[in-house]
Amino acid sequence: MDKNFFIAFAAALMVFFGYNAVTTTQKEIQNKQADIAQQIEVVKTKQEALSTLTQKTPVSLMPKKQETEKFYTVETEHAKVVFTTKGAAIRNFTYRDSNTDLDLTPFGKEGYFATLPNVNFEKVASQKGEDITFKTKLADGVYLVKSYFINKEQGLNTLDITFINETKEELSLSDFYLNMGPGLNTVKSELSDNAANLRAFCARQEKGKKNISVNDLKEKTFTKSTRLKDACDGWLWAGIDNRYFLSALIPTNWKGNFDGFAFDKEFLYEQPSFFGLFGNSRTDGPDLKILIPAVLPAKQTINYNSKFYIGPKDLPLLESLPYDLQRSIQFGFFGQLGKWMRNLLEWLNKYTHNYGFAIILMTFMIQIVMFPLTYKQLKSAAVMQRIQPQMKIIQDKYKNDPMRAQQELLGLYKKYGANPLSGCLPLFIQMPIFIALFNALRTSWALHGSPFIWWIGDLSAKDPYYVLPILMGVIMFIQQKITMPSNMDKDNPSMAMMKWMPVFMTVIFLNFPAGLTLYWFISNCISFVVNLILKRKLATV
Repeated sequence: MDKNFFIAFAAALMVFFGYNAVTTTQKEIQNKQADIAQQIEVVKTKQEALSTLTQKTPVSLMPKKQETEKFYTVETEHAKVVFTTKGAAIRNFTYRDSNTDLDLTPFGKEGYFATLPNVNFEKVASQKGEDITFKTKLADGVYLVKSYFINKEQGLNTLDITFINETKEELSLSDFYLNMGPGLNTVKSELSDNAANLRAFCARQEKGKKNISVNDLKEKTFTKSTRLKDACDGWLWAGIDNRYFLSALIPTNWKGNFDGFAFDKEFLYEQPSFFGLFGNSRTDGPDLKILIPAVLPAKQTINYNSKFYIGPKDLPLLESLPYDLQRSIQFGFFGQLGKWMRNLLEWLNKYTHNYGFAIILMTFMIQIVMFPLTYKQLKSAAVMQRIQPQMKIIQDKYKNDPMRAQQELLGLYKKYGANPLSGCLPLFIQMPIFIALFNALRTSWALHGSPFIWWIGDLSAKDPYYVLPILMGVIMFIQQKITMPSNMDKDNPSMAMMKWMPVFMTVIFLNFPAGLTLYWFISNCISFVVNLILKRKLATV
């Protein structure tokens, strides 16, 4: 890998992190906008009061209350689900991983799928094989029943909401929300990055597109009805996710309106910012409420059935489920390339039985594919280095005639078969590969908790002792020392950039997943050896 790649890569990283900083600042400003705060406050008030059970003859809410909140637990091989009578909600959903148990919903006051969060429901006997059922009285002759079916495998669960209207009037229960949030928890290695990856979303099938679009829901989405309509009109499922975990609600016998969402953000926790050098960074989680348009005809029982998923964003698992939930996994701009590389990694792991060795093999395969371009780049660099003295003579001779100097330089390039731009071609190939691999490795649930050798016990987490990023920086420094042109001016800005590049890259990679750092370290080692061999071979060119 030549200096042009590192310079461009550094520039891309600076633009990337600069963009994130700008958008973060904008987000903080938006959070303070009075109209958003006012909207959220109105939604909260409506949800807490829930005073609009309307009909031709007014009926007041008379929910049956219990003196104390009670908890009930349903356990499977893959999950431990704690239900609360308050709002008939999921208080804690603990995912049972092969490495450790993780409570995905430790935040907030209402619980997931809470309805009437200030009302204590009563647990009643199950009638249809459901795992747990709650019931409450909304008014004289009006009842609400909520039943949960928890999948004993890793799959879709079911939530049944049943309204029983024994009165002679048609009723409409307005502002009846299912709560989702705030946010989702994640593994310890991802807590510091969770703030950047937490989001609320809605998924819809847009016209002219083959795949379902998963659109983010943010504060600005709710500032205009047109924005919300563009994002969620005809939505199929909605929820909250982060890098590794997903919580999605999928209506099956009812349809939600695009404006049937309320959005808020709540404080979750604080984490040290960059080893604590910049104090603590705040993590806020999205709190999403989904409106169920509950219309209750006289003397009828109405059922609203939904599927829901809470668990890891495991690509093979989500692809085996209906509703295209795998679209929630964000592969980035070069998404298809990232999927191919992820599939290649999975295929190699079948033979290595170790994702670390699979990453090493994949790195060699990528370098083999890139070798023709690498050879062409190094050959051109060798030729350019040899004709540097002649280029200097031409530039000095025609310093007052730039047009003539340009013509003479073009003639010199043609004579020796040199092309100053040839070094850029590998860059345009390597950057998409790196970005695609970056997203593929960072979103790969398979790498979560996957050990490599010795001190690296989790390829999805950073190197705990920073050995790989430091070794990577050392290799880069030695490589640049050897390959740097001997006649380069010390005051040349490119030389200064090349000197500091190893330091810059080492700092950047300190908190990157060990799997990605391993790829970049092995790639640099291969490039170092190839550069040495080709430099000697091309010395006589």
